Amino acid sequence: MRQIIIIEYIINLLVLLIYHMHMFQLNSYFFKKHLLWIKNNYEKIIVQLLEIILPTLLLVFNNNIVSIIVILLLTFSILYNFPKKKAKIKFKITNRVKRMFLTESILIFIFFITNNNGNFIFVKLCLLNVISPIIALIANFLNTPIEYLEKKYYINQAKKIMKDMPNLIVIGITGSYGKTSVKNFLSKALSLKYEVLITPQNYNTTMGVVKTIREKLKPIHQIFVCEMGATNIGDIKEICDIVKPKIGIITSIGPQHLESFKTMENIIKTKFELVNSVIENNGTIFVNYNNEYLAKQNIKGNVFTYGVNNKCLDYDSYNLTSSPKGLSFTLLDKKSNKKIKFKTKLIGKHNVINLTGAISIANYLGIPLDKLVHSIREIKSVEHRLQLISHGNFTIIDDSYNSNPISSKSALDTLAEFKGTKIIVTPGLIELGDDEMKYNFEFGQYMTNICDYIFLVKSKSTKSILDGIYSTNFSKDKIFNVNTPQEAVGSISKMKDEKITILLENDLPDNYNI
Repeated sequence: MRQIIIIEYIINLLVLLIYHMHMFQLNSYFFKKHLLWIKNNYEKIIVQLLEIILPTLLLVFNNNIVSIIVILLLTFSILYNFPKKKAKIKFKITNRVKRMFLTESILIFIFFITNNNGNFIFVKLCLLNVISPIIALIANFLNTPIEYLEKKYYINQAKKIMKDMPNLIVIGITGSYGKTSVKNFLSKALSLKYEVLITPQNYNTTMGVVKTIREKLKPIHQIFVCEMGATNIGDIKEICDIVKPKIGIITSIGPQHLESFKTMENIIKTKFELVNSVIENNGTIFVNYNNEYLAKQNIKGNVFTYGVNNKCLDYDSYNLTSSPKGLSFTLLDKKSNKKIKFKTKLIGKHNVINLTGAISIANYLGIPLDKLVHSIREIKSVEHRLQLISHGNFTIIDDSYNSNPISSKSALDTLAEFKGTKIIVTPGLIELGDDEMKYNFEFGQYMTNICDYIFLVKSKSTKSILDGIYSTNFSKDKIFNVNTPQEAVGSISKMKDEKITILLENDLPDNYNI
């Protein structure tokens, strides 16, 4: 039985190492962010530790019955910690992960050969399991010089590729929300005249952009649309130093990633790293003037403003009509005084702002407004961003990509336009720092004005949302707590209401929903 117990300790350790490496990856390999994650998820980690400490203590009673109990407890621990089959964001075995696992293996080997006494093997195995949450942090710290050199090598490769394409027009896109939508809208609009490359999916970090340049940018490309995300000051500047954008667009500024940014001033400063870079490159900036934070900024240089219902802007959209079937609006180019009516299959009035930004850049780059009408009509919704999905006798509005206080309210406003029973399914809002409870409280209040039923997916935000809901006269009988969005949809499918619309608002990644 001794051998079986040792094997189970090792298997449990491997499972824990993989689990914590996955969480570290979801936390973008940021030391402070991962420590905060450990702090916020201490309950599950304590359970993991107790599952290994308890059988180790039982081994003091050296007999066959206890050994069988230990084997059963360790088996339960392995099953409890085993990776989920359907992780929302799959664990990626990258070169960095391989190097970290190698370093972990070396550390574990050194730990075992030190004071090599067979009587302490169970204690050593227990200790390794106990410290598994921080082994990845230690390995990452030891690998820092290697990671720095590799990052620098790939960045220099990307810079050389960019330097060899002096005629390439780089469009940088940043914003607290809306940047992925504008990126995709631009791709559709600019493809009428140019060979366009966009950063795929959520490749909006420095190394994501570098990978796109190294693997996808070809001499045939005339325009590179580069989405720029950020969670810390300096993130956007680092990307700009590589791609040297000649055109920049800021889609929005709002309270997002406050957990790392701390203040709105830091968010504004970081987004304006794109503005500073474009100005240095004698380029042109496009700014959403419907955003209260952006409208207050005094930007010097070649600036175009866009938005809705403001005739003072360079590109103004007005006469907005919205329905579950799509949007229509009239766009005015102030310089030429030309007015063109656009229609789109997209839903959500805030998408008119995003479309106006994309149209303004396409027009600036020589595509006439009337030539853009067909392209805009054919644009499809971005996956998981107000994406309409027919599902039997009800309609789903999939807005499950990480949301923020402003976009979540816009999503609820979109839900309000649908007839019949309106339902929201949400775990709440995340990464909002000290104001997270406040924003979730307000989110709970706001949804009571629109929704007939509320399904709250288990998360740390649920209590604040409930407090917001309970501050209104909303019926408690219409509030349901579920473990997953799938469970909520399953329950809703049993309702006999004739017409049901479900808003899936935010689906937390695995490191926020465990």
